[in-house]
Amino acid sequence: MLLEAARSVIADRGLHATTVRDVAAAGGVAVGTVTYHFSGIAEVLAGVLELEMQSYSDPIWARAAQAASGRDGLASLLDGLLAPDDRAHEHWKLWLDFWTLAAHQPRYAEWQSRVYRQLHELVERLLTRGVEDGSLTVDDPAETAVELVALLDGLVVQAYLPGSRLDPARARAVIRRHLQRYASS
Repeated sequence: MLLEAARSVIADRGLHATTVRDVAAAGGVAVGTVTYHFSGIAEVLAGVLELEMQSYSDPIWARAAQAASGRDGLASLLDGLLAPDDRAHEHWKLWLDFWTLAAHQPRYAEWQSRVYRQLHELVERLLTRGVEDGSLTVDDPAETAVELVALLDGLVVQAYLPGSRLDPARARAVIRRHLQRYASS
């Protein structure tokens, strides 16, 4: 309950404009309740992101893994992660705040690196499956996975920032064109 309240406040205001007092007010609890469970606002955001992975990312990843072909799985994954709706926008605003936090605090960077390894592994499995099922042609699935995730990150940063020239629909089109390079004829 407290993490859901924190999620809303942080997604709305941003990490650096959110205080423990704001989280407590949003959760309808005393400040002491928040500080009993969390050492500070950074730890609250880390908890929010763990919850985000379960509620937002995991279903997208699962749908991708269950797709009929490797190529369909990649398309499903990328479309899900670059969705045009408010939920996706909030998700990526939270991640953008977390990237900043992880850049300065090794314990959060370690968790974020683990999430990236899992994403790279999923993309690599989908690429490998695509080669095996004939829907993709890729020489090195591991290297291609790193490249696709890096492209995804750059598109996310641009597509979900206010006032950007690139919106999620256009970002999806960019990454789909890139994915088309690996399509089997």
